Amino acid sequence: MNQGLYGFGLPPNQATRVAPPKWNNYKLITTTTSTETVPLNVYQMLVMVWGGAGNGMNSSAPNGGGGGGGFSMGIIDVIPGQILPTITIGAVAGTSSFGTLLSSTGGTTATSGSGGTGGAGTASSSLRGNFTASGGRGGSAAAGNARAGGGGSGSPYGTGGRGGDTDSTDASSTTGGGGFGGAGGDHVNAVAAGMNSGGGGLFNGGKVLEINSGSGGGGSVSAGQTPAATTAGGNGGGGGAGGGVGAVYASATYQSPAENGAGAGSLLDIANMTLSGSGGGGSSGSGSVQNGGNGGAGGGGGGGYNFGGNGGIGGGGGGSSSSITLASGGAGGLGGGGGAGRAVGGAGGRGGGGGGGSTAGAGGAGAVILYWTEGY
Repeated sequence: MNQGLYGFGLPPNQATRVAPPKWNNYKLITTTTSTETVPLNVYQMLVMVWGGAGNGMNSSAPNGGGGGGGFSMGIIDVIPGQILPTITIGAVAGTSSFGTLLSSTGGTTATSGSGGTGGAGTASSSLRGNFTASGGRGGSAAAGNARAGGGGSGSPYGTGGRGGDTDSTDASSTTGGGGFGGAGGDHVNAVAAGMNSGGGGLFNGGKVLEINSGSGGGGSVSAGQTPAATTAGGNGGGGGAGGGVGAVYASATYQSPAENGAGAGSLLDIANMTLSGSGGGGSSGSGSVQNGGNGGAGGGGGGGYNFGGNGGIGGGGGGSSSSITLASGGAGGLGGGGGAGRAVGGAGGRGGGGGGGSTAGAGGAGAVILYWTEGY
C-alpha cells in the first residue's frame, strides 16, 4: 500500500496506489464464480484474464491447429473483504471476463488445413497497468496429410506465438504448438517422413529438414535447434537463471531428466515477468522409446517420434509423427498450444489451441489469475 506522507497509510478508498515491487501471492480461477473476496491487508490486485482456445482439426486431412485465446489484464483497487465482480471462465473457444472491466475472447477451431484465428482482449481504461494481447493463430498444413500445432495465447509478453506451419504432404510431418511469444517449429521445403518440430517458448522452436528427426523446443532466452542429421535430435533452446540447454537425444535412447528443459517455475513468474526455463530436447529415429523432452517454465517441448514433449508454463507442446494408437503431440503448458500428432493432437494448456491430428487435440478452456501482495 502507498504509505503517503510521513509514513501514514492512505485511506482504503484512496485512488493513488503504488504497485508492489513483486507480486507474492496468486489464485488460479478455473470455474465461473461470484463469491471471490479480497484477502486481509490487501488494497490492490493484478487480474489476468485468458479466453478459451479453439480445437485442432481432425475430420479431414490436412489438419490445422486451433487458435489461441485472447488476453487482458489490469490492476484494480480494492479493500479487504470486498466481494469481487463476477468472474466468468470461457469454455473451449469461449469468452472469459472479470466483471465489465476485463474481457478476453476465445480462439477459433481450425478448418481443414487452415489454423484457427486467435482471440482478442479488452481492458477498461480506468484500470492501472491495463494491457491486452491477441492469441496466436493455429498452424497451417498446406497439403496432403500433414498436421499442424495449436496457437499460443496472448500474455503480458505480447501476442501469442502461432502454431508451426508445414508445407509437407506426408502424414508423419507434425509441427509444434505456439507459446507465449514463440511460434512452434515449422517444416520448410519438407517432403520426407518422420519429422517432428519442437514447441515454441518465449522464442521459436526449431525447423526440421531431416527425415526421422525432431527439433528442440524454444527456451526463454533462445530458440530451439534444428537437428544436424538424422542420427540426433536438436537441442532445446536456452533459459535464463535456473535454466540451461536441453540435451540431444541419441538414436534409440529414452529421455532422461537431463534431456528435459530446466526451470520448474511458478505462475507468479508470469506476473513478475521472470519465466526462465529452457526447451526440451528433440528425439531422433523411430524407435519405440523416442519421446521429446519436456520444456521448463517458458520453454516448449521437443519434437518426438512417439510422444512430443510437453510445454512448460507459457510453452507449446512438441509434434509427434508415430502412427501407433496412443502416440500424441505434446500438451501445452498454461497459454501454450498443443503439438500436432499423426495419431492424436496434443491438448492446449488453458488458453492454448489444440494440435491437429487424426484425433484432434482439444483447445484449453479459459482462466483468470488473481495476484496480490499483502500490505499493498
